[in-house]
Amino acid sequence: MTLSVLSDSDRQLVMEVRELASTHIAERGAQLDLIGDREPDWVIPKLLAERNLLAPTIPENYGGRGLSMMATVAIVEELAAGCAGAAAIVVANNYALTPILVAGRKHLQDKFLSLVTQKEPHLASPVINDVVSEFDVEGTGPIPEDITRISTTIRLQGDQVIINGTKDYILNGAMADFMVLLARNSDSRHKSRLQFVVIPADTPGIHITEPVLKIGMRSAHTVRLHYDNVTVPEDYRIGRTGGGYFLLLQTFDRNLALVGAIGVGIARSAYEFVHDLARRQNILGKNTSDNYHYATALADMSAHINAARLSVYRAAYQIDQEGNYSRVSTMAKLYATQVAQQVSSRAVDLVGRMGFLIGHPLEKYLRDAQMLSMIAGSDYLHRKTVADQL
Repeated sequence: MTLSVLSDSDRQLVMEVRELASTHIAERGAQLDLIGDREPDWVIPKLLAERNLLAPTIPENYGGRGLSMMATVAIVEELAAGCAGAAAIVVANNYALTPILVAGRKHLQDKFLSLVTQKEPHLASPVINDVVSEFDVEGTGPIPEDITRISTTIRLQGDQVIINGTKDYILNGAMADFMVLLARNSDSRHKSRLQFVVIPADTPGIHITEPVLKIGMRSAHTVRLHYDNVTVPEDYRIGRTGGGYFLLLQTFDRNLALVGAIGVGIARSAYEFVHDLARRQNILGKNTSDNYHYATALADMSAHINAARLSVYRAAYQIDQEGNYSRVSTMAKLYATQVAQQVSSRAVDLVGRMGFLIGHPLEKYLRDAQMLSMIAGSDYLHRKTVADQL
């Protein structure tokens, strides 16, 4: 991996994260994958908090590392190479914190940003998705993602806002100190009625209704949450009234590269497993059909991983330069997701039936890669976004 664009201190940090991920995080992630994700687990968040890695982009004046997006995607790739769920915890934090960083009032930044930079683990949770039916009313198929379908509401009452609704697929939801929730502030379904609001997790009326049992990324605990007349101060709203839709777009554009970095990390681990196996069995040193089969497969995998990484780096560079990064961020996430799924599937094919056994590393990579289609939007949504910008 080329890290020449990073400073010496950032390169050293990436190498330290690689060591941490390949030992402690990978081991705990494998254990949690077998246990399942019914209960939250604090081992990985503690390891990350001790190194101030739960939100690497938080500015130094709030106790954060203040890392560039380029350094952050390199770190997320290393975490994902050890355990994709561990990387998802960090990315979820970033998604939750971005609206506060971009448009939050100073008192919100002072109160919440420094929480996740402490030595003890403190998490934030982005609360975006509403619970929706699997099929539309005509029964014609899955409902396309449409942000105007959000039914969770915030209602202004004096100097308080009251939140009601149910949210689904909430990463860090049961472990977070605070949540950054997107809701609508009127009966209108128009996107101009959306609003972000910060909600401390100990606010009365928040109910964890059930854990979400996922096929992969099980170390990133996920739940469904219900809000029953949850009340917070009016100045906990983020941004201008009705500006939630455009703030959501900014949040996605600034963080999709991180999801792409998870894909690169998964693909890299799957590739390295098969590559090391081929070397140990001396397959690559034989002039046989096995040699050709493995060598060409590994060559293709390596080329796709390299291209995915460069796509992620390009998006990170544009974000750091405050350039036009919307489309390149979306493409990076879309392509890296596809590469992770293709490489992990090809790796299982090369290993054969052993790769399909529960507990085998490649089986975990395969399932983790599939989860990327749900994180931060589906491939359908991202293809539509890119197509609209062509």
